[in-house]
Amino acid sequence: REQAWRDMAKQVAHEIKNPLTPMRLSVQSYQRKANREAQTTEDTNEFCESLIQQIDILSNISTAFSALTNMPAKNDEELNFVAVIKRTLDIFNDNTIQFNYSQPEIIAVFDKDQLGRVVTNLVKNAIQATENESAPQIEVTLTKDEQYITLKVTDNGIGIAEADHHKIFEPKFTTKTSGSGLGLAMVKNIILSYNGSISFTSELGKGSEFVVQIPVFQRTN
Repeated sequence: REQAWRDMAKQVAHEIKNPLTPMRLSVQSYQRKANREAQTTEDTNEFCESLIQQIDILSNISTAFSALTNMPAKNDEELNFVAVIKRTLDIFNDNTIQFNYSQPEIIAVFDKDQLGRVVTNLVKNAIQATENESAPQIEVTLTKDEQYITLKVTDNGIGIAEADHHKIFEPKFTTKTSGSGLGLAMVKNIILSYNGSISFTSELGKGSEFVVQIPVFQRTN
């Protein structure tokens, strides 16, 4: 029982920490820009909406922890994946991240916070994988066909050793010197709960690509 509580505490801490890092970077960038020029109403609203989205995630996680659960209950709604992912990526304020999408609106039923959580974890991993690259490249691609919505996150970072491939989605497994190793395990759980799949290809020293596929029409668990 004690170990179970420790695992839950690590998971909650990991989920809370994920949004805070890009929030801090965004606030710092906003502060520098505000010192140089007056902000327009549109700029201010976009900035606030991005922060509110991340704050809502923290609020839901706290509520879930109080109820002795390790993940918030789903709040499924019809949403535009493109808009949600754009807002999530804006928080990182990183010019090396390129977002490409097949159409301006890709609509499906999903939990907005959990979609943000999936994107945040995958992109954060890509940023950490490329932090020592002289010319880092991170590409986020979103497409939709008759069967699937496909999200790809590709980087030119350090890659994943082949010996570690089978462990990459295991809870507590991490190749980083810090972190709980829960991020990809949680991403996988979210995607599986929508009857989707997640896979990856990687080559040591050349980079990695994570591919998420979500059925356009699915019964959620």
